[in-house]
Amino acid sequence: YINWYTSGWVGGYLNRQGYYSANMVSAKKFMSEDEWGYWIEGKPAKGEIKAPDGTVMEKAGAVRDGGSFEERMGRVACWNSVMDEDRYMVKRWNEFIAA
Repeated sequence: YINWYTSGWVGGYLNRQGYYSANMVSAKKFMSEDEWGYWIEGKPAKGEIKAPDGTVMEKAGAVRDGGSFEERMGRVACWNSVMDEDRYMVKRWNEFIAA
């Protein structure tokens, strides 16, 4: 199952829905250059962008909201990891409990 899941077909299918594949290299083989440019690279569509079922999702010239994969993933912050203000909050908490 894992071999099939990461072989590329599933990744291409997921990418066409706006999600991301666990194996982008193999997924790229199952997408057209225009689809890859639109969904992953954040480029304007050269032609119609279609959903996996064949319905038109976007017309030529459309750009994906949020930009490329790198731009989108570069803005991800996980709620259950250390927050940006961690050092400040730890410092202030230690001052509070020392008072």
